[in-house]
Amino acid sequence: MTLRSLTPAGNDKKTAFPAIDVVLVAFDGAEAIDVAGPASVFSKAEQLRPGTYRLHTASPTGGMVVTNSGLSLAGFCRIDELPTRVDTIIVAGGEEAGVRAAIVQHEIGAWLAKVAPRVRRVASVCSGAFALAAAGLLDGRRATTHWRVCDQLQAMRPQVCVERGLVYVRDGPVWTSAGVTTGIELALALVEDDLGRDVAMDIARTLALPLLRGGDQAQLSDTLQAQSAVRHRLRDIMAWIGLHPGEDLCVDALAARAHMSERQFARAFAAEAGTTPARFVEQARVAAASRLLRQTQWPQDKIASSSGFRSVDAFQRAFRRVHGVTPRNYRDCA
Repeated sequence: MTLRSLTPAGNDKKTAFPAIDVVLVAFDGAEAIDVAGPASVFSKAEQLRPGTYRLHTASPTGGMVVTNSGLSLAGFCRIDELPTRVDTIIVAGGEEAGVRAAIVQHEIGAWLAKVAPRVRRVASVCSGAFALAAAGLLDGRRATTHWRVCDQLQAMRPQVCVERGLVYVRDGPVWTSAGVTTGIELALALVEDDLGRDVAMDIARTLALPLLRGGDQAQLSDTLQAQSAVRHRLRDIMAWIGLHPGEDLCVDALAARAHMSERQFARAFAAEAGTTPARFVEQARVAAASRLLRQTQWPQDKIASSSGFRSVDAFQRAFRRVHGVTPRNYRDCA
């Protein structure tokens, strides 16, 4: 896998600004998706807006990186061979031994501390945040990492304000994201920052993401949490509800989809999910409406209809029950 540059050779299309040099930094033991996910996002951005990005892959030693899954990625340059003018650096995460070796043996933290003042922004995916912390780049800042190691990061670096459970956090020029697939959402946020929301949404649709979460959303969605405790058939129903909030989601329709009687479905759902189908549907519709409030300027009647509410009044009452604020106040603070 060689990703030294995504700018097509001979591309003479004029752009309004020079191509943005983005560096993905990895190491032996890195998580493959932490590299491939953001790389896919920037490659799609380059396809949509040719001449926008040049993507480089680098590691402390150069050459080939063997990821924690055993997948080998080739074509990495050494970090000290990178172009002098770099815009964005993104450090991948990975297994603990690999991260520790990158910091202790290969002094990636020292390198980051040296080059960070010369770049516009520095970011990390998952446990790559530990490399940024070793460089002192997170001191006095808000940051996040994979939910499993948030406490470890806080204990190791008390100067950091660790935001547990968020998808990604931006604090000035420093961006950090949660685990693994959230690197895709981090990269989309960086693209949105550069090229606007329309481009980011086009990429999200191309990658067939079920939804585009904001940085303030939870790493582990309510739907995922609920699905973890239920049987396969009900997990499928919960996922379908989250993706189709505007459909008929009354108990009889859901029971028919699950090939169960209404009584059997309602009992099984409440017993396994810990809530009633109606309550779960309301939460799913409010979650859909929340995304639309953040991502669009639609009026409330259009948001209510798209999210499956019968009226604006029903939407507002449900929204206040879940969030404790009105939709207008939520949008103003988003």
